[in-house]
Amino acid sequence: MSKFMKIRSAASVVVLTTAFSLALAGCGSDNGSNSNAGTASSAAPASESVSPAASPSASQSASPAAEASKEKVKVRIALDTAAGGSLQFRLAEEKGLFDKYGIDAEISNFPYGIDTLNALLVGRADTGTAADYALLNSLNKGDFKVASTLSRETPESATSTVVIAKGDEIQTPQDLKGKRLGVVKGTVYEYVWSKYLEHLGIDEKDVKFVPYSTPDEGMVGLQKGQLDVVFGSGVFIDKFLSIKGTKVIGDLADAGTDITAYFAVTSDFLKKHPDAVGGILKALDEAIAYIPGHEEELAEIAFKELKLPKDGVLKTIDQQGYAVGFTQEDYDHLKTMKQFIVDRGILKDDYDLNAKLDLEPAKRALPNLVTYQP
Repeated sequence: MSKFMKIRSAASVVVLTTAFSLALAGCGSDNGSNSNAGTASSAAPASESVSPAASPSASQSASPAAEASKEKVKVRIALDTAAGGSLQFRLAEEKGLFDKYGIDAEISNFPYGIDTLNALLVGRADTGTAADYALLNSLNKGDFKVASTLSRETPESATSTVVIAKGDEIQTPQDLKGKRLGVVKGTVYEYVWSKYLEHLGIDEKDVKFVPYSTPDEGMVGLQKGQLDVVFGSGVFIDKFLSIKGTKVIGDLADAGTDITAYFAVTSDFLKKHPDAVGGILKALDEAIAYIPGHEEELAEIAFKELKLPKDGVLKTIDQQGYAVGFTQEDYDHLKTMKQFIVDRGILKDDYDLNAKLDLEPAKRALPNLVTYQP
């Protein structure tokens, strides 16, 4: 096991803690419908109420108008801000797509996907978004399940995650031996570093992993000489490269692996509101379809909500690989990575992966996009 040395940037921690505290302060625990929708519903004459036979049991059966007329379901959605900012969710909210499908979305921001899963574990969110590695390491820690894929690796996205090094001593990936590699502990980058070093033929014992918690901490680590190398992705690549003496020496394609993201939902919410989960996925599907030709609009949203530089967002939109649904390839990817972390002794308590999937809401909402058969 590699030795970890922890670093901290006090200013970064204070700023981020304040921001996230404010975001979490708005999180309630009520998953019920809002009072305005209830008032509108109770005003309808009894003869106009939907009979059980006519009431859709699956979200695909309901027209958008019918879904919008139902009482809205409050959903506490936890989103990461590091992996592209989960912009498909933010676009769906901005364009009224959640509202269209009866979703009262309450969005909270967290630095990484692992943090959104932790929000599920402590009851501060109903849904979370996380990459494969963090997801697999957390599925046995709480009662939540995978409801859909959110993104898939593409040739463009594989080259959008790059290895950034600082200093004249590192000119090629082979120069990493003996260096200090920055890694966000508990995230997919632990797995990516392992596969990347394996590809290079460098033993993990011959490097020193230095954990950091946020992109800002990673930047401070490079600036102060506490880190030699980091993985950077999306809009954060330019931020890392703004540090004097840094350069790109490789990318994720060299690691022989990929990163996919998934939509996690608490089992309680899935049981109580399956149609709402389907409605979220329908809204995301429409948002993804809207993006081509509206990249400038998405970049404006990213800047308004996350202060991400618009030019950086525009350069990386095509690299995101947004998707919804679930395929055999999605399952095989999770299965292969899960076996890796079991073999490495990282996952202490094994579990049945199929038991951690609940794809029924996605099947009913978007049947053509769920092709996996257990």
